[in-house]
Amino acid sequence: MDRRRLNLAVVAAAFGLGAARQAVAADTLSKIVSAVSKAKGLSNDDADKGLREALSLGAASAVTQVGKPDGYWGDGLIQIPLPKALAQVQKTLKPLGLSGALDEVHSSMNHAAEQAAPVAKDLFLDAIRSLTLKDAIGIVKGGPTSGTQYLKSATTPRLTTLFTPPIASALEHTGAVTSLDQAIARNGLKAYVKEDPKTYLSKHAVKYALSGLFYYVGEEESAIRRDPAKRTSEILKRVFG
Repeated sequence: MDRRRLNLAVVAAAFGLGAARQAVAADTLSKIVSAVSKAKGLSNDDADKGLREALSLGAASAVTQVGKPDGYWGDGLIQIPLPKALAQVQKTLKPLGLSGALDEVHSSMNHAAEQAAPVAKDLFLDAIRSLTLKDAIGIVKGGPTSGTQYLKSATTPRLTTLFTPPIASALEHTGAVTSLDQAIARNGLKAYVKEDPKTYLSKHAVKYALSGLFYYVGEEESAIRRDPAKRTSEILKRVFG
């Protein structure tokens, strides 16, 4: 078995093993598992644990990355922008020295997302534990971030629900809602903000906060697959080596 096929077999076995007890495609999967065991000396349990650990580590690392101080605000790749209409007003007012309230909204919204990020960790781990054989097949057929795409599809609705209350609370705590109220009063922005400022900012912040979070989950997954230095445990070294 050449290295490319072997790597594919490892991924297939690892992500599918937990669900291999199901009747669907069990015979095909058992043949892959057998080939992996012979070629790399991995037990079914080792392969399963290794790949699940890879996704778990990637998810945890991503949550830590965005949840630290300035995790969003200081990162140009995932910094949450102002809603488009407000960003245009901010751009117009900045040269005049009048954008202070909107500048505060912008930074406070990012810091609110940083405070809310840790709620994602347990939901990610639940999704990883719930991988089925069908999920595994999709991951195998996908690219270097296919596991991340699985997590995204499996968790986004619940993450949106879970993220909204802490982000709404953090938006108040960081002063973003107050700053937007001030910007509306000073700059006549009522035409742009047609709903409660807290609701308006929460919806926008949650959408972009999740986008940034999944960006780093994908980065971590790709890194673990390709970079030996990222394989920090013996089981990861055995599965990906």
